[in-house]
Amino acid sequence: MAPGIPCKLVGALDAMSCAEARSLEDTQGISPLVCLLRDKTTVEIPLPLLFPYLERQVESLAAEGAQLAVVLCCGGFPAFTSAISVLLPGMIVPALVRATCPDGKIGIIVPNKAQESAAVSHWRQLGSKVESAVVSPYEGKGFKEAGEKFRSMKADLVAIDCMGFKDEHRQKLKELCGCPVLLPTTLVARVALEMYDSSV
Repeated sequence: MAPGIPCKLVGALDAMSCAEARSLEDTQGISPLVCLLRDKTTVEIPLPLLFPYLERQVESLAAEGAQLAVVLCCGGFPAFTSAISVLLPGMIVPALVRATCPDGKIGIIVPNKAQESAAVSHWRQLGSKVESAVVSPYEGKGFKEAGEKFRSMKADLVAIDCMGFKDEHRQKLKELCGCPVLLPTTLVARVALEMYDSSV
């Protein structure tokens, strides 16, 4: 976020120990999402199981006086019933891609194989024809393979479908893929900045 704008980072599983969070793991569940725990390890928790914990955190932030919440995940979450706006990267990024490259060859990057099918289905339901590749920002795997795939298909645009990537990852993928690469963290931050009311 921009300097001078107050923000608070909370995790959906903050009230749990790492062991308790791992008990929710189900890599074969519906749209398993990669969650980074406080000990820097990751677990894969199905979206339907994770959502109630996330919704409670949004409610807590609203009660504290937050203007808006940003979900730091590109999963296909359902709508939140909240008193404040909730920005969903999984809706914002596909909308931008459709608006800027409606008939192009689109590639998407997902962080693990278990999430790939759900991510492709989500994008296609939103109106984009996409091809996918798996790249792990946490393990540093899959970059070369993704670059070869998207360069071979002559992709017009590649969108990273995970909030765990950094700009250094985007730059590396851009060089390997030979086309523009969209980073959701910066895109969503710009949307949040436009929505922030500094007079409050």
